[in-house]
Amino acid sequence: MQRPLALRTGKALALLAVVVPLAACGIGTTTLPASEAVTHYESLVGALGDALGDDGATWQQAPETRKVAGENGACRFTPGTWDPEAPLPAPDGDDGWTDRITSVNAVVEGYGFASIEDVTEQGSRSLLETADEHGATLLITAEGQIRIQQAAVDAAPCSPKSLGIG
Repeated sequence: MQRPLALRTGKALALLAVVVPLAACGIGTTTLPASEAVTHYESLVGALGDALGDDGATWQQAPETRKVAGENGACRFTPGTWDPEAPLPAPDGDDGWTDRITSVNAVVEGYGFASIEDVTEQGSRSLLETADEHGATLLITAEGQIRIQQAAVDAAPCSPKSLGIG
């Protein structure tokens, strides 16, 4: 026995009312407390620098790349871009990329990022890419540039001051 169309339509609309807002935020994305966001990602970059630079190289952040912005009712934090003091040597072939992926995975998994399975091709560039439980995307170029963007943070108001920056 089929239910009347009005009942089926009403249930479908109720389900959409729940699913659409979740899709806008990214299903499974948890917000990071504002008070922890900056330290969390700066600590990640420090650990990545240690894993990537075998000679004590340091990474410098480009300050203008750090941003906080409201987007679709959510607060998004882009920690920014860090460049090594000198470009890293590009990984040598598949074995070089496999070694780099292994080194990076040993770090990123401890910070809530998914493990990297393979190299991502972006135009003419090869890079490593992964995302974390807060919706942040991490990109690492062959030369060692580290870029983190779009983490969901719990900040009210959504401003740099709420994250303790600026």
